[in-house]
Amino acid sequence: MIELLILYSLKKRERTLYSLRSDIFEKFGYFTKPSTGTIHPALKRLLKSNVITIRNDFSSGGKKSTYYGLALHWQKKFNDLFFTPLSENPTIFFKEIQSRIAVMSLLENDLKETFIKDILIRLESFMLDLQNALDDEYASYDKYQLALLKKNIADINSYKTFINELEAQ
Repeated sequence: MIELLILYSLKKRERTLYSLRSDIFEKFGYFTKPSTGTIHPALKRLLKSNVITIRNDFSSGGKKSTYYGLALHWQKKFNDLFFTPLSENPTIFFKEIQSRIAVMSLLENDLKETFIKDILIRLESFMLDLQNALDDEYASYDKYQLALLKKNIADINSYKTFINELEAQ
């Protein structure tokens, strides 16, 4: 979901690739630190779909600087990317919701509410799967696997509390 972070970072002004990377690190570095090797292909995808613009500038010494900015219809693409179905893989799912929550301020209020409701439903689904695994009398988990199952249940409860607090704001 690097594209969401890019669009968020370009919302206020044009940026070079390195300025964009720095802004992403500054705003989202607490959960992701993408390399330029990740950001650059994402920029190309956004350029190909005409969501961002490109402007080349040359210094008096002839050094080229490439600036990326937002096209007029970027918000639609942002919304489409934001509501791309979330992964069924719990590890990826939690990374994806962090990315989406971090840029959620760019959504209209009704879309924020929709997203929060969807996340709560998915969290409940993960919770039921974990609880069923824990309650399965035929599964033979060792003490470490049981501890992880219980930790994941606690993590989901924590996420549900966090999401409910977001909804209340």
